Amino acid sequence: MYKIDLKKKELNKIESTILRDENLLERNDLQQFIFNSWETFKNDIGLPTCILIGQEIKPHDTIQDSIDLLAIDQNDSSLIVIELKRDKNKYQLLQSLNYAAMVASWDSEKLVNILEKNKTILSAEALELIKENELSGDIRVILIAENYDPEVIITSNWLSTQYGLNITAFSVGLHKIGTELLLEVDQKYPLPELSEAYETRRKKKIEDGTSEITWEEIIPKLNYEFAKKGIELCKKIKQGDPKRRRFGDIRKNYEGFNWISLNFREKYINIYTGCDDKQISSDKINEIFGSHILISEWRDGISFSISEKNDFNKLVEWLKLE
Repeated sequence: MYKIDLKKKELNKIESTILRDENLLERNDLQQFIFNSWETFKNDIGLPTCILIGQEIKPHDTIQDSIDLLAIDQNDSSLIVIELKRDKNKYQLLQSLNYAAMVASWDSEKLVNILEKNKTILSAEALELIKENELSGDIRVILIAENYDPEVIITSNWLSTQYGLNITAFSVGLHKIGTELLLEVDQKYPLPELSEAYETRRKKKIEDGTSEITWEEIIPKLNYEFAKKGIELCKKIKQGDPKRRRFGDIRKNYEGFNWISLNFREKYINIYTGCDDKQISSDKINEIFGSHILISEWRDGISFSISEKNDFNKLVEWLKLE
């Protein structure tokens, strides 16, 4: 990392350091930094629609270890296991997979019971999401460490491409200017430029090995009057993924957006987009739907939700769904 000197037109290298040398601990420091800054940090690790459930969650009575951070995605009710390490640890992936296997069998009721046992204080938003939406059974693993042994990345790639596991690894780098510390986040796996290719390959593996769920089974579970119409209009364009309640890439390279996907949640439709300029795209959405629409940013674009029929009609008109 460099600091720019505009007057001299020079790059001055910023001193690099590590958590250990700054007497920063894994649980008491790094974990707390992320926990207390979740609303910002989640966008840098590709989880813009995820709610943090809690930290140090003990997944089973028979083990002493606990999940560093546990989150849930509002889009598909999938759980995200986040495992942190100071420096590097070749067993980090194995540990996170153990946790993922344990939570994969949970339903919403068991999750609430586990959280109560752990004395986890849930936000009203998280509690409502868990109680009103059955967990999808899909588990994502997020690894965060200062460095990685090659075998961790190699094994992550094998599990992802061959068996469809959703694994992402990020490194955190610490820099120092005087007494001020800076934290940098970098995606190590999959490479950001290849994320779409990896995701397509992973989804193909999942689709080949899962039973079929129909949109007809999903529609009665959606609590807004325009749900059926929205799904029927989208199905004229592509079949979509009823298991995830999603129509991915319903539009591509459309009006300044790289892609637009629709996710049919229980009480609203979440519109997820990829774009190059988030500010211009946000202005576009506000122009179409009005300033009352709340827009969230994530690593590759923006997202927003609609729950009113008037906004749904605007969505249909904008995307030319009928």
